[in-house]
Amino acid sequence: MEGPRACNPDEVEEVFELIHGVFFPAGDRDVRNDYPLVYDPAVLNYRRIVKQDGRVVAHVPVAPRGVVADEDRLTIGLISATLTHPDYRHRGFATLCLQDCVRIMEESEWPVSVLWTMERTFPFYQNSGWEPVASQGWVYRLGREDVDLFDQGSFQVVDSDLGDPEQLSWIIRTHDSESYRIERSVDEYKTLLSLPKTKTMFAIKKEAITAYLTFGWSSNKPGIIEAGGSQAGVAALVSHILENEIHDKTTQALVPLTDSVLGNLLEKKLPGRKHPIEEAAGVGQQMHRINSLTGLLKQIQHHFQKKALEVEGVVNLSCKESGESVSLCFEGGQFNFDTKTGADTIVLSRRELCQLIFGAHPSRQNPKIPGAPGKLLDSIFPFYFPIWEIDHC
Repeated sequence: MEGPRACNPDEVEEVFELIHGVFFPAGDRDVRNDYPLVYDPAVLNYRRIVKQDGRVVAHVPVAPRGVVADEDRLTIGLISATLTHPDYRHRGFATLCLQDCVRIMEESEWPVSVLWTMERTFPFYQNSGWEPVASQGWVYRLGREDVDLFDQGSFQVVDSDLGDPEQLSWIIRTHDSESYRIERSVDEYKTLLSLPKTKTMFAIKKEAITAYLTFGWSSNKPGIIEAGGSQAGVAALVSHILENEIHDKTTQALVPLTDSVLGNLLEKKLPGRKHPIEEAAGVGQQMHRINSLTGLLKQIQHHFQKKALEVEGVVNLSCKESGESVSLCFEGGQFNFDTKTGADTIVLSRRELCQLIFGAHPSRQNPKIPGAPGKLLDSIFPFYFPIWEIDHC
């Protein structure tokens, strides 16, 4: 066996053949197009492989992304296409690649990892410390019969031209004004807005852009996957989609749990029709791994400071596997963080900490912590950061 190690340039095509052969044997998908940021040659060293008998038999990539959660900032590691060649399964090769990704994340100080999968594969990832978490967004299902709910008004709808720097800058300014988002460079915006089988459109009024919307037909990002700008402009774009762009008479719109123009519009027009985003086509179940308890809690102190205006008390937490311990103190409207803890420390496993901090998946239960510490923890968690659907890998 050779590895786990980084994929070399001369092994790239072999890895793509393995991925497509396992996941897309019909030849109808190309991960280079679906997830271009993960498979960017510039981050080849983050794609881990194992070789056996002179061939690549297992592969797991990890991709860093910056999270903006109001005033907090942290880097997460997104795990994508985890697989083993069918002839080499049940030998632990994919787990070795996954553990090497954990090593990279720990050494790079990325405190949290995120992946999407199916419920039947939960146990595989749980063995390495990932845990399914609470629902991470909403999906609304729309049909052509809903078109009259969205007023197109006097807006003109035009397709975007991403070669136009003013149009691109408008989208960047608009999305970067979101308080909760994934950070994107200019090149990443260009790449994501140019995904195959997607279209970005603008609502124009009096020759000025007022809103944008990105719509997809691909199997991994179908429906309305992002929008921003004025609510009236977004409504005009939704109306245009329903009237002109859906071919099977139905579509979906995906929105984060946090406040957004698209989410507010859909709830206003379609009250009672939202469902957990995990029920949407192309999404899957989200799992998190806390790579560093200390690193995570240090980087969300603005979240705790806001909570300090509402709660009082001290709670000590420790991660069973890593031995990390932290003290969270809320007193007089102020928050203090310390790695020195008292005697009454609550020791939880990495997976239990995920349930506590990010919320438990419907198939799981939050750890039951009695007394005042439990009430305090229930008041300060869960902590949420959205990964907009266009950023999903």
